[in-house]
Amino acid sequence: MLDNLPAYDQAMTDRPFPTPSSDDVIAALERTGFLLEQRVAQEVRAAGFYVQTGRAFRDPEEGKSREVDVYAFKRLFVNEKGDISLGVKLLIECKKSTGPYVVLGRKLSDDERNRSPHSHAMPINSVKWEEKGEGLRIYYKSKSLWNVLGLHELPHSPSRDEKKGLQLVRMHLKNKEWQADNSAIFDSLTLPLMKAVEAFRPPRDKASVIPKYAHMELCFPAVVTSGEVFYVDADAGDPLAERVEWVSIDRDIDMEGMSGNFSMDVVSYDSLGDYLTTRILGFCEEVREVVISDPERLRTREIPSPR
Repeated sequence: MLDNLPAYDQAMTDRPFPTPSSDDVIAALERTGFLLEQRVAQEVRAAGFYVQTGRAFRDPEEGKSREVDVYAFKRLFVNEKGDISLGVKLLIECKKSTGPYVVLGRKLSDDERNRSPHSHAMPINSVKWEEKGEGLRIYYKSKSLWNVLGLHELPHSPSRDEKKGLQLVRMHLKNKEWQADNSAIFDSLTLPLMKAVEAFRPPRDKASVIPKYAHMELCFPAVVTSGEVFYVDADAGDPLAERVEWVSIDRDIDMEGMSGNFSMDVVSYDSLGDYLTTRILGFCEEVREVVISDPERLRTREIPSPR
């Protein structure tokens, strides 16, 4: 019987160790999350992005090579000269999980909501204007370019999020009881995404009074999990765990080469399509309309008094 098998199949039957079936291979890939990464990449690609999986980058702190699971980019606008542009970038870590992720958060104050998110790369940090004080005294005021452009007020702006997480934990069953654990989350999820944001940040012309080029890139770092996502309002008198499609989490960072308010989204894979349509592309189209109305504002460091 075995003599009639093709040479390759005959060799397989002669091996002294077991060979996995196709179902075994697929099940192993499902358990480890390798297929999740490819499915996320396919969905992002279908939304019109250029996509790479396992995109390498140099660790800005340690200098060694790291990689992000899914890197995606989409050009939204470029002027005729090519010196003013707008794009959006997604940096995604994919996590296969048998239990849900839980985000503990609270409502933010107006000042907290209106600050410029660190991950989005603006061509200039701030815009200033001259004000007249008493007598002949003159002083300057300034705002972030994010706020001067009104990006914090756009309908789909991250600045308008009603829910904002401050802590991320993972749930898992132990002895038939659910346990909440945040060990290794910062080192395995938050820190790598923070470093990817810095590594892929576009250059800026910091020296010129009027920048020779102005490249603005919206950047959304995200964790996509195969499990569910819950949000808990930690300020509530009687807190409840609410199932959500996605939620943003903020962390303040202060380390060499990286400082500021870092924000990332935690997304359930089942809601990835809605996340891309609403959170990402909805906001991108609004920002694009702002930019194309007056592209030169992206490299204007000083403006007349808004009053």
